Amino acid sequence: MKNKLFFSVIVLVMLLSVHSMAVDVPFDVQTKLMLKILSMDRNFDRFGTPVKIGSNSDDFIKAMNALKGMTISGKDFVVEKMASPDDVAKFKVVYIGKSWAANYSAISAKAAASQCLVFCESEDGVANGGASVSFKVVDNTPKIVVNIDNSKKQGTDFPANFLKVTVIVGGLN
Repeated sequence: MKNKLFFSVIVLVMLLSVHSMAVDVPFDVQTKLMLKILSMDRNFDRFGTPVKIGSNSDDFIKAMNALKGMTISGKDFVVEKMASPDDVAKFKVVYIGKSWAANYSAISAKAAASQCLVFCESEDGVANGGASVSFKVVDNTPKIVVNIDNSKKQGTDFPANFLKVTVIVGGLN
């Protein structure tokens, strides 16, 4: 009897811990949201033509390549693999996957210097690491997370009506 009770408690703890873990927004949703978010930047012209997007995440690049033929406010975009955080300076938009989480602060500093907007896979990168935009799931719905301070440092100016529908972390200094 004790073994069954113990086993039941273990299974319950495992189920609750799996349920409480953060769920990632699928890459195909992130990429579509990213294109829309870029189009809302009041400083959109700084991204150039075509809009060059760099990423260290193969999954993100694959999802972006599936969107070939789409444009961002009438501009084509290209996605390229970044070999190291030093590559940030080659782009005006970057998407940083979780594998480079330890580099968020360094990437953010390089991005601010070159007016590059940083999206990241982990919300922690926006809250604590210097990135501007991320995504998370709240009540089974994808949400956009924006750090206003970081986005301003990276040359982005989002309109108030967009910011009203986001989760804001950080504020204006």
